[in-house]
Amino acid sequence: MGAQVATYAYLNTRVSLMAEQLLHRKQREALLELPFQDMAPLLIQAGLPQLARQLPDSPADLEQFLAATLIEESITLTRCMNSDERKFIRHWMRRLELINLKFILRSKFSGQQQIDHEQDLLNLGELASLNQQLLIDTDSAEEFLRQLQHTSYSNMARPARKAFEEHRSLFDVEASLDANYYAQLTRLVAALKGEHKAQVEQLLHSWLDEINLVSLLRFRFVYGLSAPHAYFLLAPGGKQLSLRTLQQLAQQDNVQDAIKQLPPVLHQQLADADSIEDIEQHMQQLVRTHANQVLRKQHFDMARAYAYMYLREQQIQLIHAVLKGHLLGLNPDLIQFCGDPLAHPALARREQP
Repeated sequence: MGAQVATYAYLNTRVSLMAEQLLHRKQREALLELPFQDMAPLLIQAGLPQLARQLPDSPADLEQFLAATLIEESITLTRCMNSDERKFIRHWMRRLELINLKFILRSKFSGQQQIDHEQDLLNLGELASLNQQLLIDTDSAEEFLRQLQHTSYSNMARPARKAFEEHRSLFDVEASLDANYYAQLTRLVAALKGEHKAQVEQLLHSWLDEINLVSLLRFRFVYGLSAPHAYFLLAPGGKQLSLRTLQQLAQQDNVQDAIKQLPPVLHQQLADADSIEDIEQHMQQLVRTHANQVLRKQHFDMARAYAYMYLREQQIQLIHAVLKGHLLGLNPDLIQFCGDPLAHPALARREQP
């Protein structure tokens, strides 16, 4: 018991120290507007002093540096966790490997480009679990998925292979991989023990609400999938949006009708949203608020660690968008839009089909 108390005390301390790197709303807004030469204090505050001194040579190098930062922090936190907690966080971070997987799949079998292992794929260090070169060397999507079935992704590869056999579509393979990634997260959170389990589960389910609602609306009203097809590609049900509710939403004819069918609390929060982009931003804000409440007000250390990882990843994505814009020489308005589409509603509306 004493050892467990000491371990959680250490985890709590690590999370509290790391949380000091999270920028407040006004700091995030300032990051969107400042020229790079004035960003140093904010980047140092965000725990990224190397970027404050000099930008990497390329967008790929920037992405790798930021991914490595997330990976290093996750490994530090999981050292203070038990086996079930560690499995959950490692699978959460596995989305980085899923990015590599989908890039290989898309590049190899849609004729987009040759794959440069160094420039195109993230180096995941200790988190890597795949022989990526073996997948790169496959000659067809079927072979790619067969090889994937012999890895730690076997439970995700089987339904993805079935989806490809039915629809012959790489889009369906990617969506199936995503859906089964989320399904595995729900299984891993169910295996957690202790008081923090409910807090982790609630935050995960809030995030799944965002994922499912935005994905469903895009599947139906951007990509034009049928209601059954769109529903089949969704993650498990979340906090407010059960699978039954999502099935009803899938039957609607447009975004506005879908919003009207949302549960009352969620409908009230999204009633003024007039685009999928707007809905996504509002849903992200709801999850961020939930994560901040867990991080600042809860005493369950595993839940605080998960909340921190969620918020840290959101912040890293913002910093990536802003710094990539500066690396590419984009104009300030476009950088602001990439970091926060709602900063320029006219541009956001222009992105809608």
